[in-house]
Amino acid sequence: EVGELPQTHNSIGIDVGVADLMITSDGVKHPTIRFDKILAKKKHYWEKRLARRRLQAQKEIAWDKHNKVLEPRELSDFKNYLKAKRMVAKYNEKIANQRNDYLHKLTKQLVEQYDVIKIEDLKAKNLLKNHKLARAIANQSWRELRSQLGYKCAWYGKQLVTVNPKKTSQICSNCGYDDGKHTLDIREWTCPNCGINHDRDINAARNILKTTA
Repeated sequence: EVGELPQTHNSIGIDVGVADLMITSDGVKHPTIRFDKILAKKKHYWEKRLARRRLQAQKEIAWDKHNKVLEPRELSDFKNYLKAKRMVAKYNEKIANQRNDYLHKLTKQLVEQYDVIKIEDLKAKNLLKNHKLARAIANQSWRELRSQLGYKCAWYGKQLVTVNPKKTSQICSNCGYDDGKHTLDIREWTCPNCGINHDRDINAARNILKTTA
């Protein structure tokens, strides 16, 4: 049975990224952990064997059919193929479980510490069209992060607010000056109006916190 958490009277703005999974308006960066890369060698080992064993099994099935065997074998009859298939599935599941566990710990920490959580409303489907970043973006599980925050805020009596991220990285969070669009390689910039030096992502998170839905 889920009960409401104590009110903290604190609010937080969250910018999501690729190099860092979450950047908060209080200046904390939660790093991206590439669980897919950590287990990549072991997974690839079994993926190669799965491909090889599938090919061999298909050849033997074709031989059975060519020779009109009464009960030709199927892929499910090849134990080595099935073992490789199970191992690939095992590593895919392990990667997903590790990623979800990481997200659960972060989201639970946020709902414990803040009453209002503001997060940028990113359309991951549109961002995935950038083929150079597609795999890294998919690994981030932004949709799962938002989903977990959504139901945990509902469970624990907190509030989740989604904010349009337009211009959040180019407007100075100190004075409100619009410095224009910055390319992705610019990670820091200095406001020409008030002289404050900004970390691009932390500045965006602070603007998200200030923005009303």
